[in-house]
Amino acid sequence: MLINTVLVFLQNILPIFVVFSLLFAQQGVCLQLNKHSKFQSIHQKSDKTFDLTVSKVVKTTIIGLFLIGSLSHYMPILSQHFAGMGLEIVFSILFSLIYCLITTSFLLRLTSSHHQWHDKPINEQQTLNRQQTFISLAILLLVLCVHGSYFSLYVRSLLFSKATIEASYSGIVVGVIIGTGICLSIAILLYFILMTLDKKLKGKMVYYFLLLFGVAQLMQGLQLLEQVDIISSNVHLWSTSHLIAEDSELGYFLTILFGYEATPSAMQLIVYLSAIILPIIIAKLISHRQNTTASLMKGTY
Repeated sequence: MLINTVLVFLQNILPIFVVFSLLFAQQGVCLQLNKHSKFQSIHQKSDKTFDLTVSKVVKTTIIGLFLIGSLSHYMPILSQHFAGMGLEIVFSILFSLIYCLITTSFLLRLTSSHHQWHDKPINEQQTLNRQQTFISLAILLLVLCVHGSYFSLYVRSLLFSKATIEASYSGIVVGVIIGTGICLSIAILLYFILMTLDKKLKGKMVYYFLLLFGVAQLMQGLQLLEQVDIISSNVHLWSTSHLIAEDSELGYFLTILFGYEATPSAMQLIVYLSAIILPIIIAKLISHRQNTTASLMKGTY
């Protein structure tokens, strides 16, 4: 039971720690960008209002915990709807919504270069910060609900099983402690790696990592639809299980962070590449249009 609890904890709770790390790294990049703004010295106090503060994260986490309890309680009921496919359909929608929010965040930041950010009026900077904060909290809340409810359901099933209460509690508590230590170590290491890379790559690496995390969430939703045959699963194109197994520690991490699939189908490959390439192309087109418009305005004046 201890080993199973640790594995289930890593599979379901590690994405929450990873998204915490990504969002705080993104916030760190935003704060560094604001410090270089020519308006920062004048409006420093007002800018801080829209940061991803600890108090906002704590409040969002508390709300998420209540939603986790409610969602895990009604998961058996949801599974009975839509001819027994209700749970998969609902969670695939939630996974897709996480991807949409992350893509929106990606486009908001990537379409504003450093130079464009400095030239924006302070009210536009504050509006963008407010939107980014709201989207980040929404992403955090959804990731908490989706992944936390699965682990909550696992714990509830153990407590109501035939195993003794003492064995259940001891295995769960020790497994949670070990799993928390592993997840916390990975999250801290990931945060410092992203911040280090971001300084060398001009503040864009965090957004690409966050986009990949969103794609990984989308792929989990696609897999749920394939499990209930809503989307047909084609022949697997290749298998890398002999190199990195999906149920290994490294496989869990790569699946959470990048959407790693050892045996992808053609449908999965098309969706995966499209989900990465399309937002990048859209961001490039919007940035090009903004630069062209700015050049024309300067030429006019």
